[in-house]
Amino acid sequence: MDLRYSSSAERFRREIRRWLEESVPAQWRQPRFWIDRDGSEESLELRRRWEKDRFDNGFAGVDWPAEFGGRGADHEIRAVHDEEMARARAPIGPFLGLTYLGTALLGPTLLRYGSDVQKRTILPRILSGDTIWCQGFSEPESGSDLAGLSTSARRDGDVLVVSGQKTWTSLARHADAMFALVRTDPAAARRRGITFLLIDLTLPGVHVRPIRQMSGSHEFGEEFFDEVRVPVDGNVVGRIDDGWAVARYLLSVERNASPISQYVEFGHELDDVIAAARHIRKDGRPAIEHPQIRTRIARCRADLELLRVRGYDAMTRVAQGQDLGADASVTKLLWSRTRLAIADLGADILGVDGQLGADPDGGRLGHLRWRHLHVRGQRIAGGTAQIQRTIIARDLLGLPL
Repeated sequence: MDLRYSSSAERFRREIRRWLEESVPAQWRQPRFWIDRDGSEESLELRRRWEKDRFDNGFAGVDWPAEFGGRGADHEIRAVHDEEMARARAPIGPFLGLTYLGTALLGPTLLRYGSDVQKRTILPRILSGDTIWCQGFSEPESGSDLAGLSTSARRDGDVLVVSGQKTWTSLARHADAMFALVRTDPAAARRRGITFLLIDLTLPGVHVRPIRQMSGSHEFGEEFFDEVRVPVDGNVVGRIDDGWAVARYLLSVERNASPISQYVEFGHELDDVIAAARHIRKDGRPAIEHPQIRTRIARCRADLELLRVRGYDAMTRVAQGQDLGADASVTKLLWSRTRLAIADLGADILGVDGQLGADPDGGRLGHLRWRHLHVRGQRIAGGTAQIQRTIIARDLLGLPL
């Protein structure tokens, strides 16, 4: 594992840092932006323009082939890109980054499993932000048990007729299209007879409804499909009935999605918590002077450093052509646990009054309360902690299940 960046990567760092300093709106650098990220139509349009500007300046899909709109750079450049985006608090991650699910999940999957036509027509529109994608995996009766999905797609000539429901769908309110798993052979074994399908959400029979969470956010949605006719040509990724292999690859990508940028992003969050601990008094003295608080801060900082090392390890192995496979579950378990620990620490520092809505810092600490409510779902995204532990036990440790 190499913990150093090459000279070319450092040159790219200077280049992208200059661009970010000029292009990221000042309000996006404030923690409050996380609470307001659902925003107005004007806010949404601003983010769309920013994504387009990022693409036009060559900072979208930096490790994608140039023929599909990328820069053709290596994974080291991609790591620097993600790190600097997170450092600038640019909206590129889940929920904030409108193109995130397309660039981080669907794009790499199409590069491996997509047809030549799909790559030529879909990938450039992902990077430019012309098509916003959401992910249709979870269902009301099959969240963690993904193989238990029941949304059906029966063949009718040259179309698949889709019926069923998806839920807990990130970016559903803003998405133009969905990559989804549908059951095309109900008589097949659980992990067979499933197809990876691209669905235009403007087709007749598609209905999208936002889900309001306890944090007040609406970034998730549920979708209802009533006999939606999806052309087979151009919309099936891989082969019909063989979508499980495609989905497994996408999930491995999701669970290991840029731990280096997460290290920077979660570091911002811990810095916000530390600032609150210096300001808020408990038992007559600043919270940060309490040994228990200091111990929890140190533990979070240690886990962040472990996440950083995991990121460098993953970057090195990918550069060597290795498939991370089940090892990605270790990273997913680590980052979800670490972010939750930081959020819980922030909530404890705010205290009961802060949780009930009274802000001891005149409105500047509301993002800590929001994070505490919001990040609990991070343990579910990409597969629950229990699922990750099962994968680790079975596939990495060889334990009997």
